[in-house]
Formats: sequence, structure tokens, C-alpha cells
Amino acid sequence: MKEQEKTYELAKLARYPFLKEAREYVSSLKINLADIENHPLYSAAVNQSKQRIKDAITGKIGQSPEDKISQELTILDYAIARILVNHIGNRQILYRYASGEAESAYSFLQKEADKKRVLNEVMEDLSFKPADGRIHYAEYLRIASSQAKTDPRWKLVNRVMDAGYVSVDESETMLLLREVIRLKVMEPIDTKAIPDALKKAANDVASRYIKKPEEVKIDQINEKTIPPCIKSMLASLESANVSHNERFIIATFFIGAGLNMDGLLKVFSRFPNYNEEKTRYQLEFLTGEKGATKYSCPSCAKIKSYGLCKAECAINHPLSFRGR
Repeated sequence: MKEQEKTYELAKLARYPFLKEAREYVSSLKINLADIENHPLYSAAVNQSKQRIKDAITGKIGQSPEDKISQELTILDYAIARILVNHIGNRQILYRYASGEAESAYSFLQKEADKKRVLNEVMEDLSFKPADGRIHYAEYLRIASSQAKTDPRWKLVNRVMDAGYVSVDESETMLLLREVIRLKVMEPIDTKAIPDALKKAANDVASRYIKKPEEVKIDQINEKTIPPCIKSMLASLESANVSHNERFIIATFFIGAGLNMDGLLKVFSRFPNYNEEKTRYQLEFLTGEKGATKYSCPSCAKIKSYGLCKAECAINHPLSFRGR
């Protein structure tokens, strides 16, 4: 007797394509990566994967597809997108992409009609199982370490702990789950044997987001004191592919380097959508002119945690860089 085929909940897998069941479904389609470029239905997934990476990096959360073909393509374009960002080998792109995917999944989970069931399924799949609002401290440290570098409330010393378990409320559990998803998406993939079509697609993505300025000229600042990470962030600024963390680091780096307001505005005027009034207000806030706090540039360790480090400079802080 013929074995009954498994039924997949494609709508769910399209919203959460990082699930094991989604990988299983992709395998069930029996599509060879080498042939996907010319497939009559699924070839669209290659271009869609590049758009998916762009949307994730820029923080655009997609809609949940409703028809079967769109759901299949969404599951496939996620799988291909992960191959592309891993093949590029740029930690900044991988971090930003994974963060976008995690934010998208977090948004979908908040709107689930059957939230309790789907949430339990996702948590079970990811082996994330807080019990009665408690999570073992070792697991907590693994998940929350990145968040703790920017938000003191996630530091273990600031948590309630009993018998080795950290207490977390419902909203914190969701935020930790979002981080678990980011870590899942960031898991490495071997891309040595991918076909040329996907290598070309990866190069297309890389050319969009990896720009290395040959020369950086900023009034009042010696170019030799600008570390590789800041130069890379300036390139991202110029191409309008700059994240909030990058803008903050650029601003606080040059504030710490002694650049005056006119100089700071000139730096940010590189941004294609530059708005002087808005930028001035934000900079005055960071310098402490419009608040009680003057913000400092993050350390190298924190910049590495954001996936923005570009070279091992043998320093602990960007403002210590003196070139080579």
C-alpha cells in the first residue's frame, strides 16, 4: 500500500521558514540547486532571495503570502537567501540579515490568530523552553549576551535568579525568542559547492552592501586615525544602507574625536536622504547639548557584537586607532 504523503502547513512555514519542517518541505520538492535557475516555477526564488535580503537589512517586514505557489517561493527564497549571505562571508551583512528575519518572525508571531499553538510549535522547534517564566542561567547567558551589551536590564547581575534559573516575564520571553531566531538564522552553511548562478547572485548582493572607500577626507581629523570599521560605516552611509547602530557609532566616534557641529553635519551630509535640521537635532542630543548625557562611542567588543568589525586592529576602542 502506498505510504500517505505528509501534509504541510505552508502558510505557517512561509512565515517561519527557519523551522525544521520548512527544510523538510524544501527537500520534499526534490529541487536541485543547479537546476533551480531554469525551473518553470521556482526560478523566481533566486531573484526573490536577493529582494528578501534587502528587505531584511532595511527592516521591511513582508506580508504573509496566501496562495500555495507564493508560499512555496517564500520558503525557497529564504533557503536561498541564507546560502547567499553565507557565501558572501561578511559578518555585518549576515548579522543585519538575521536580525531582519528575526524581527519579521517576531512581528508575525504577535499577530497569529492561533498564537498559543504556533508559539509553542516555534519554541519547541528551536528547543527554547522557558518553564513557568524561568530559564536556566547558562541558556539565558547564551541568548541574552548580545542584548546585555547595549541594555543593562539583560545583564545577569540585574536579573532575579533562584536555584540557577532566571525569571523572565511574557514580553521578555518573546524578546528572547526573537534573539533565538536571530542566532538560528546566523548558523553557518557550507556554500563551497553552490552553482555559479547563486555565486553571481551573492556577488550582486555583496556589491550593493560592501563598499570600501579608498580615501576618507574629513576636516579636522587625520585620516590615519579612522579605523576600518568606521570607514566601512561611512561607505554604508553614502550608499544609504546604514543601520541605526552604524549611525550612532559614526556620530559618537567623531564626537569623541573632537569634531565640531559643522564637521559632524558635513560627515552626515554624505547620506543620500540627508536632512540637516533633523540631523542637527539628533547630534545635539548625542553631544549632550539637548540633554544631560553626552554619549560615548561603543568599544570594539560592542562593535564586534553588532557584526560591524572589519579588521583585528589590536585595540580595545575605535578612538585608540592610530593606523599602520
